[in-house]
Amino acid sequence: EVATCSAPAQDLSTAESASMCATCEKRRLQIEEKEMFFWNRKPNLSPLGVALGDLLTVLAPTTIKGRIKGNALIADHEHYTVTIEVVLPSVKESENGPIKAVVKVTTELPESAREMFRGRESSMTAALNVFTALGALYKDGESVQIGSRLTIYEVEDAWEGLHLPLLASTTICGAEAILGAVRRTLSEDEPKGGVSLWTEKDMAHMESYFSRLCLCSSGGLGFTAEFGLKDGPGSAMLGDNKTALFQLLANQPHPELGGGLFCLLQLPQQIREKDRLQKICLQLNAMEMAAHDLPPHFGAWCPGRAGTNIAYAMFLPNSLYSASGIAVNTGFWAFNRAQWANAMLASLGV
Repeated sequence: EVATCSAPAQDLSTAESASMCATCEKRRLQIEEKEMFFWNRKPNLSPLGVALGDLLTVLAPTTIKGRIKGNALIADHEHYTVTIEVVLPSVKESENGPIKAVVKVTTELPESAREMFRGRESSMTAALNVFTALGALYKDGESVQIGSRLTIYEVEDAWEGLHLPLLASTTICGAEAILGAVRRTLSEDEPKGGVSLWTEKDMAHMESYFSRLCLCSSGGLGFTAEFGLKDGPGSAMLGDNKTALFQLLANQPHPELGGGLFCLLQLPQQIREKDRLQKICLQLNAMEMAAHDLPPHFGAWCPGRAGTNIAYAMFLPNSLYSASGIAVNTGFWAFNRAQWANAMLASLGV
């Protein structure tokens, strides 16, 4: 926008002409000042109180190019872009206290990968989500993306010790876990393999912690717990519909990320129709992305090991071993997720 005098000089007195020119000059300077403010304006590094600037600092030594745009951090990988967006919760008040903000991590798939899903979103996502580490393939509108979600409560003080490492690992390797594992499978490359940093001592610690809350056991590099879904006794090991089975396994490396901790929550409900099972997994993964009062979503719903049940899988790479109490937290997330999913499946007639 350019401010100029438009009135012919001969129609104005010398004083009037000078006054108008001064007014126009003042207006021009105001416009320039606004433009300078706009271009020099620093991005908000903590939208809704979530310190995206910290995440930007963590990414700085890597090859990922990060930048803040509005309420989001844009992380450019070589072949795809990850968006970490901070949004308001759908409802601020919750049973767990006021929600501070919701962080959504999404990755738009490369065009070559998107082609695989067209017309067969349910079957392909169900098959490939078994490679999940820290995110799920889900359908957003007409396209399939990779997504994760973190709901942050006002009473929480877990940013530096837990939330930041979790978001950083997801930004760095969440999408690559799935895409890389698919590439290895298609090219028949050997899985990466590797030794987990989690040990028998960590599994024993899980048992000592959760034995006060539920039926559980540990042995070697594994931990197993049963979460009640209905009143009354029951056992997931015996195949009843009253309990969900949760397992931590440190002896099952991820094909792309190597050593770490495999977390698996299996629900007891049986869905014999393969197509329906796949569609329900797709629905649950989309529902997990809502800005609601839900446990952190850094895994994926997929068919369970029975082939006729639904499971939630998650893999924590070794880089997250030092994250504050993360193994114990996965247990609490799994317990709450089991209750939520049980209710959702009932609403879907399962």
